[in-house]
Amino acid sequence: MRNLQESLTGLNEHYLEMLKHLNRMLEINLEAIHDGKVNPKLYGECFIVEDVINAFEVKVKEDCINCIARFQPAAKNLRELIMLIDGVRLIERMADILKANFRAIKNIETNSPEINSRLDGAFYEYLIKIKKIFDSYVTSFATSDETILYELISADEEINKKTDEIVSKIANCIKENPNETEILLEVVSLVKKYERFSDHIIHLVVDLVYTLKGENLRKKELLEEQEN
Repeated sequence: MRNLQESLTGLNEHYLEMLKHLNRMLEINLEAIHDGKVNPKLYGECFIVEDVINAFEVKVKEDCINCIARFQPAAKNLRELIMLIDGVRLIERMADILKANFRAIKNIETNSPEINSRLDGAFYEYLIKIKKIFDSYVTSFATSDETILYELISADEEINKKTDEIVSKIANCIKENPNETEILLEVVSLVKKYERFSDHIIHLVVDLVYTLKGENLRKKELLEEQEN
């Protein structure tokens, strides 16, 4: 029968597996954006991987709850279990975003396949930046290196700035091609969903800081807002 530490090790391994599957979905989205078309095989793979993530979410949450009930952990171990419960919930939600976005990319490809080139490749570069943030988070989780995390928190502002730039480019496209307003607005929605995906990464980052350092950045931010 496993003790608490063995159980945590197993849970962390499952969590990393979920992150790897989510990374694969992100790679599939990147490939579709880069090529401007959706490969049918990748389309099917995206749905299968999302199902795997859903199954992992259920198992990890159940195992975390069982650990809390059985071992009644304190301090860092309890923070870690709570982080895992919250983390798998967010990962499942992030997978939903990527699956929905893949559907949207397929629709955009059908109606306006040249969209990405008209945006000067900005959409692809935008998604590359988001993936780099995600990769850094995964590295930090796997190595327990909190120094990377503080750098990632500031990256959120850069993503927001890039989002505004792309939306501005799309607005110009709408002015030049008013007959394509509907499909271009769908591109805006796609960009905003990727921005939400990035926001979720930052939430995972903040939770990991709390687990590793005991520093609640969300509480700190709220207190600063109240003071201002």
